Amino acid sequence: MPVKVGLRFIEIWKDSMENAVQAYEAQPLEKGQIVFYGPSNFTRWDPKYGMKPLRECILGASGKPCAVNRGFGSSCSEHQLYYYHRMVKPLEPKVLVYYCPGNYEAFGYSAKESWELAQRVIIYTLTDFPDCRIYLSGFNPKRDMNEEYLRDREWQNAEMKKFCEKTPNCTFFDPFECEPLMRKDIFIKDGVHFSQDGYDIYGEYLKGVLKDELKNF
Repeated sequence: MPVKVGLRFIEIWKDSMENAVQAYEAQPLEKGQIVFYGPSNFTRWDPKYGMKPLRECILGASGKPCAVNRGFGSSCSEHQLYYYHRMVKPLEPKVLVYYCPGNYEAFGYSAKESWELAQRVIIYTLTDFPDCRIYLSGFNPKRDMNEEYLRDREWQNAEMKKFCEKTPNCTFFDPFECEPLMRKDIFIKDGVHFSQDGYDIYGEYLKGVLKDELKNF
């Protein structure tokens, strides 16, 4: 597949994404943490959107914060690859929690193309930081999920799972396996993003996924 990075989003959301990246770059650099990288399901886990911040929800066994939020809204795997060298690499993550399935349709990508770009983010990370643990998320549930969404989820989740099975330090997890996340009353009005109740459930679920990593913080 030809490299398309940086081409499709120049005219769409470029300024807002660049502003979000610059805002993160202005924050103190926290190296060796658990970095959450992906689109708005992480971005909105923030007081700006009326939510308790991710940083206060994911704590190490010591009780200290250990999570760094690097979600930027409306991003797809193209943008995540494009900004990897500014958003992920400087943090030298010990653990990367990566959500890549979102928003690809809005930028003209198929699920297959989106996944091919996302693999490069993972490969870059493991090349730069061979001891980094990657936790790769399957699709998040929504209040209403059409056949296309469920079909893409089934295909890409299977591909991500196969990739993780053959890639050292890479673990796949599927939020659909968390039954409380399937409730229809844990979303805000748009039916896509979690309410505070949703993030409370999501946070507890992720702490279970990351339980072995949290012991080291």
